[in-house]
Amino acid sequence: MRSGKQRFMGARQRTIAVVVIVALGLTLTFILFQARLLDPTNRQGAFSQRAALGAAALQRSMQEHLEVLYGLAALYATAAQPLSLNRESFRELTKGPLKRYPGIQSLGWIPRIAEAEREAYLAVARKDGIGDFQIMEWTPKLQMMRAARHDVYYPIFYIEPLENHRAAVGFNLGSVPSYMEAMQKALSTEGAVASAWRSLAQDTGEQFGFLLFVPIYKNGAPHRTFEERRMSLQGFTMAMFRLDTLVEQSLRGMALGTMGLELADVTDAASKYLLSLQLDASRVASFTFVLRQSAQTDAMRAGVHWETTLNIAGRTWSTLFHPVPEARHPYAQQEWGVLIGGVLCTLLGAGFFILKGRS
Repeated sequence: MRSGKQRFMGARQRTIAVVVIVALGLTLTFILFQARLLDPTNRQGAFSQRAALGAAALQRSMQEHLEVLYGLAALYATAAQPLSLNRESFRELTKGPLKRYPGIQSLGWIPRIAEAEREAYLAVARKDGIGDFQIMEWTPKLQMMRAARHDVYYPIFYIEPLENHRAAVGFNLGSVPSYMEAMQKALSTEGAVASAWRSLAQDTGEQFGFLLFVPIYKNGAPHRTFEERRMSLQGFTMAMFRLDTLVEQSLRGMALGTMGLELADVTDAASKYLLSLQLDASRVASFTFVLRQSAQTDAMRAGVHWETTLNIAGRTWSTLFHPVPEARHPYAQQEWGVLIGGVLCTLLGAGFFILKGRS
């Protein structure tokens, strides 16, 4: 049997060993915790991964929406004459795409109407049940009035869902410079072209969106050169988007956590605003439109952020993702997990050593 002195010395050695184990374990845990907490690369890397997923989803969603418009254009191009499809036929053509792609606010048909054809189109619209149809445009004070005489008009002739956009029927998109520019560019490139952002014609508030245009040519007419395309142009199929709705639908189902997104059209000076959103998982929690030149945006770039540009049907959009200050981010949870896990492992190790010594 061991003497009392031996037992005392053994207990003392175990106590010293436990103290050393605890001290080393806690020190190493705290050092690792501080390293992860202060390491900007760790924060930036974790955030960038989530932001890149969001940007890729936006680009992918826009490509899918472009395919919808191209598909509608292909169906519409089979019509032999501009007036061979009626309003009910257009409703049937667009019912499926609108149901499958809720990010699209509306789909429309924008015919090219020469002044000599104006009365014929008015008669067709009235026959389709739009008895008060007129080609309209804005006054300088943004009031609707009957369009002045022009050589050519580009009115919204068909639009679906009609019940939500009845006020837009007859509006001459050719009277809006940014829309006319997009249609001319679509005619030049033979592809889908997006307009600059602006307040949508049918919205009463400051709600911004954009239009996509795809040109349609007379069936069988040549359109290899720009002049041939101009002469054979029948009109444009159109898709209308509200920006906040498009972003929310594009990110639906993605586990992005809580973050901010500054989205802007930076193609030229035509788009003066950016869309500032706060994302909660895949939902738009809040949004507002502010001027593109903002000191707040510059401040965001000074901290953790991720940004890139997207090619959206001939225009360039910038995306700037940034953390929301009051949000609790996944990388912060990981850092506290390191601290708590390290402390628990240290205590378990010390406890195991004590029990082994007693046995």
